[in-house]
Amino acid sequence: MVRYKTFKQLNSIEDLELSFYEEISEIPENEGDLATTVSYVKDTRDGKLYIKKELLNTDKAVYQELLRYEEINEKKLPGVPKLLTITDDGNKLYTIEEFINCPTLHSVMESQAVTAEELIAIFREVCIILERLHKGKNPISHGDISSRNILVNMEALRGNTKEQKVYLVDFNRANKNLFKVDISEDIKRICQTLRGCMDTLVLKSITEIDGALWQELKVIAKNGPVTYKTDRQMITDLGRLINKRAPRTEMKKNKYTLPGFRTKKLWKSFIAIIAYLFMFVVTCYMDFDYDGILGFYGRACGFGMMATYISWFTNYLGVRDKYSWMTGKSVVKKLIGHIIAGIAIFGFWMIMMILPDLLNII
Repeated sequence: MVRYKTFKQLNSIEDLELSFYEEISEIPENEGDLATTVSYVKDTRDGKLYIKKELLNTDKAVYQELLRYEEINEKKLPGVPKLLTITDDGNKLYTIEEFINCPTLHSVMESQAVTAEELIAIFREVCIILERLHKGKNPISHGDISSRNILVNMEALRGNTKEQKVYLVDFNRANKNLFKVDISEDIKRICQTLRGCMDTLVLKSITEIDGALWQELKVIAKNGPVTYKTDRQMITDLGRLINKRAPRTEMKKNKYTLPGFRTKKLWKSFIAIIAYLFMFVVTCYMDFDYDGILGFYGRACGFGMMATYISWFTNYLGVRDKYSWMTGKSVVKKLIGHIIAGIAIFGFWMIMMILPDLLNII
């Protein structure tokens, strides 16, 4: 084992941190890569394995943002190996990061039988990770997506474990403008990589490909760079192919803001005020056979019915997102869904209105 060498331009804290790691061996798959040298290292304090990378033409600030992601965004970043240290000697950038014991997608495609559904699931997970990066407080692009920069846990992907399914590694080595987030460039590279993986499946004939599903995936891979303007659009379409809805995005601080006031547009706020006043007036003038508490109860149910309709049709708090058939592209399914929801809402509140009578009968 070789003790980690001392670098120039290191402060005492970094120098001390790096001294705890012993180099074991270079990772064969990365040998001959002039831009990156990747090796296994062992922490002498606890014996755990980590990954050491020596990177050329990479912006240190990008990795510093990855290191501070959880602190800045107040949430974890699953799908990106955790960074421990970052430093440079004026020529190369050196990182110590979490060791992910998973093969690259390139290796998986070469050595394992992967179904079309599994391939879709892998790229859907990649898009989910990218969405987290693109929507961070300091958005970051990956910039170098390829089958060699995607790690895949096939056991997790197949539901045998609950571990992270996919990881993104090796952020762009050449482009130093990753903070100028260009979602279209990442989507373009995703689609290029997807097409390459699909070609591998066809050439190796190692999977039974469903005709209709395969054709739809080919359309996504070919037209994705033009079709998709956001990660969420691609996540939704890939999920639709394997009957998985897009994961919910984290609710914003103003998540409870009433419909009509969420976009802070004056004309929408004006319409909302008129609508809420109308609901209040209609509720007050509702005619019931009861007075007192029962009359108030009936009017409250009437107001609840109208409020529920508004919540459903404006997707308040993402109420419709939990139903995959309401988040897809099928207009027919959405129309049927709205009709069923409308009937269900009406039926529920009508039962609530006549509940006092039902209780008396019972």
